Amino acid sequence: MDTVADLILLLKQYGPLILVVAFFLWQGWLRETRMDKRITELEDGQRNVLMPLVERCADVIAQNTMMMERLEKVLEQ
Repeated sequence: MDTVADLILLLKQYGPLILVVAFFLWQGWLRETRMDKRITELEDGQRNVLMPLVERCADVIAQNTMMMERLEKVLEQ
């Protein structure tokens, strides 16, 4: 029973402070959740734009390499 009485005494003394701390923790958690969602959306958007560009660049480099090899063979003859 002492534990419950001690808990009630602590809440009477520090109740408003505990409430303020809990509010700021909750507010920070909400802000972090929104920020995580926003960052994920931005990263997905960048990934959707950059991946096709990288694939296209790789194709162009492969085509250029093949063309250079063909030119080199022709020039060697």
